[in-house]
Amino acid sequence: MLTLYHGDTAVCAAKVRLTLAEKNIPWESQLVDMSKGGQFDPEYMKLNPNAVVPTLVHDGQVLTESTVINEYLDDAFPEHPLRPADPLGRARVHWWTKREDTIHAGINTVSTAIVFRPDLLTKTPEQRAARIDSIPDPLRRAKFYELVENGLASPVFRDALVVFAKLFKDMEKALAQGPWLVGQDFTLADAGLASFFFRLKQLELSGMWTEHFPRVSEWNMRMQARPSFKVAILDYLPPRVLTSYDKHSVGTWAKVQGTFAEVLREA
Repeated sequence: MLTLYHGDTAVCAAKVRLTLAEKNIPWESQLVDMSKGGQFDPEYMKLNPNAVVPTLVHDGQVLTESTVINEYLDDAFPEHPLRPADPLGRARVHWWTKREDTIHAGINTVSTAIVFRPDLLTKTPEQRAARIDSIPDPLRRAKFYELVENGLASPVFRDALVVFAKLFKDMEKALAQGPWLVGQDFTLADAGLASFFFRLKQLELSGMWTEHFPRVSEWNMRMQARPSFKVAILDYLPPRVLTSYDKHSVGTWAKVQGTFAEVLREA
């Protein structure tokens, strides 16, 4: 039995759903309602003390962290492999999947500053503090406070743009060798970035690649054309979330494109 605890719009949960779809693995869904703080439910935190999604339970064994889960799925279900058979090819895929773990922090940063911050600012200081203080990781908690206080003006936000600039530059170089990040075949390297790109698009930040990186733009279009993209990402988007992102993301690119241009020159 394979059970995935996941959030409908959580980017790391979507990473795992996409891998499950690509490999045609049947699974049981346990949706965690993160809009109501379901990730902080004591029963869920017994499975994942970090209060994040996803969490995979396979025959009673618990796995956390989306990159680890995806690599486990590729090993445990070898049909439709998403990594090359040769050691060098697998190492190259792992280089990208390891990189994705650093990108997630940037995704979290820009999502917090653009979408989550306005909603939190409608609450009382006590309510805001209660929500942020429920985050177990002290570093994540401190970052959340900083972003809620300063939004797009936060140096943490600019640091996230630096991370993205370096990622797109490396992707542009890698994609000169083939349609996917590790050559001719779609791998976990590609699967792991799909939901991140979609989140950035929702935040009206797609100009970061469409205006500067043509190969990355083409890669993203190929990614969105795969059947797994609809199954794992688009089919899980509730209307309330789309409305919220549309409302809070209007004009984002106009506000940050100058800073991103500076960052590109420095990266």
